[in-house]
Amino acid sequence: MAAQSPSQSQATLPPSLLRRVVRGVDPHLWDSALAFVLCAAGFVYVLAAPKASPGWHGLDAVGAVLLLAMTLPLAAVRSHPRVVFAIIGVASMLGAAFAEPAINVGYWCGAIALFVVASRSDIWRSLLSGMMASIVLIVIFAILLVRDSVSPWFAAASWFGFSAVWLAGVILHAYRENVREARERARAERERADLYLHDLEMRAQEAVALERSRLARELHDVVGHALNVVVLQAGAAQRVFDTRPETVRESLGSIEATGRQALGDIERLLGILRAEAGDREELGPQPGLADMPGLVAQVREAGVAVTVDDRRTNVDLPSSLDRSGYRIVQEALTNTLKHAGSGARASVRLSCHGDWFEIECADDGGGRPAAGQFNQRLSGGRGLLGMRERVALFGGELEVGPRPDGGFRVLARLPLDGTGTLQRGVGPTGGTNGTGGSDDC
Repeated sequence: MAAQSPSQSQATLPPSLLRRVVRGVDPHLWDSALAFVLCAAGFVYVLAAPKASPGWHGLDAVGAVLLLAMTLPLAAVRSHPRVVFAIIGVASMLGAAFAEPAINVGYWCGAIALFVVASRSDIWRSLLSGMMASIVLIVIFAILLVRDSVSPWFAAASWFGFSAVWLAGVILHAYRENVREARERARAERERADLYLHDLEMRAQEAVALERSRLARELHDVVGHALNVVVLQAGAAQRVFDTRPETVRESLGSIEATGRQALGDIERLLGILRAEAGDREELGPQPGLADMPGLVAQVREAGVAVTVDDRRTNVDLPSSLDRSGYRIVQEALTNTLKHAGSGARASVRLSCHGDWFEIECADDGGGRPAAGQFNQRLSGGRGLLGMRERVALFGGELEVGPRPDGGFRVLARLPLDGTGTLQRGVGPTGGTNGTGGSDDC
């Protein structure tokens, strides 16, 4: 294969560049160029027509005007297609009436105008333009047949040719409409998809905020409980450091175990915060009511005598309700450690009444005045606030306050269905004090 010279490679434009150049030109310039070319070709044809066919007149003023009327309006065929089609039709009929050879140029110009009209009109206007073209052709060929200038076969072929041009314009218009509708549907689908993605993003942000709030409550419960146990055990060890070394050793062991457990819980919660969508890190399960014996043992080691009365039978609590129940008990016992101190007595009761799950935690206050403890516990931190938030998530009820015989009492009622749809202020069946209902679970 012969090597291409540099001049030939530079002269050849890439097809994509050529298309961009062509598309960059104003379409009306192409229409004007087409009109000029057809006009020049028409004049050449009219000058040669008398020699080719003696039945036609030579070039005269009428023929020149009609030729200009048939060709030059094509320069505005994009902006005014129906007007151009009408001008060419009238000029063509006059050309046939005066036996001007320009009529043969009018066929081509009329076909172009008919195609543009059909491709830019709806179906009814396209039908109207087709009927007008048929009428013009009938008039023209009636005149020419009377003069015996054309044969019937040529007239029929011309009519079928114009019909094919009209049909091609209708098909092009239908194609353009389908493309336009498809683009509009695609644009509408993109807008709906964008709105859907925006809604998903907002929901995801809301879920992240709720999850962070939940993890903050979990972290507060873990750290608060562990620190209270550690403080009480350290205080007890300090008081008996010289006289009872065995008790000090047990306190230190309890402090170590509590600290290790708290560190593990904190690492687990922080691991959840750091975890990404693609992580496969195995995180430990969150504690539930089944882990309450370990919690009670820790509190007992801190010096608070705790009794547990679990009246639940034949029921499986939802996992979220089970975890929240554990955290409520943990927070209540932490408050007992913080405000009642070592030597206090506490009781935990779990029961079901109707469609409600009850958690009651009470203590004797460790010998301190009930009113003073009530004020301290209400202003002591996020403990009671965290319990209220947990109960509110399930649509339950929370009662906190001093006991008549001293101490403090926390009573939480949570709906067993876990939907949070029950009205506040509606207690379990049989009363709100927990004594009138039957243990159904």
